[in-house]
Amino acid sequence: VGYPDIVLPDVNSQKVKLSEVDAKVKMVYFWSATNADQKMFNLDFLKSLYEDYHKKGFEIYQVSLDVDKAAWAKVVKEQKLPWINVCDSNGANSQYVYLYNIAALPAAYLISNEELVDGDFVDEKSFRKHLEKLLK
Repeated sequence: VGYPDIVLPDVNSQKVKLSEVDAKVKMVYFWSATNADQKMFNLDFLKSLYEDYHKKGFEIYQVSLDVDKAAWAKVVKEQKLPWINVCDSNGANSQYVYLYNIAALPAAYLISNEELVDGDFVDEKSFRKHLEKLLK
């Protein structure tokens, strides 16, 4: 694959491998469940994006970098997040922070045809524009 693979446990402690996610376009989204703005982003943006594009071949692989796995799992369950949620309890020391060159949270990447997609994904409009093009 043309991106760093990720293997982390979900809320049921089942390991989920990014490269095994079957989707035309995958969004890798690094976040922290303890950050109020990032929690609201799930409800205000990601849920509608997921609802609009999931049936067209879009999947979200959301990576929490919270050291408190119980707090993360509580947020995922309370928000009823329907996409893939995994947690790296190493937090800022996660190997994936280095592999994906993450300077700050949140951080998002799109993968299409097993390659990272170049582009600026700075707001809802730019995400939707890229998804429309990639999911044709």
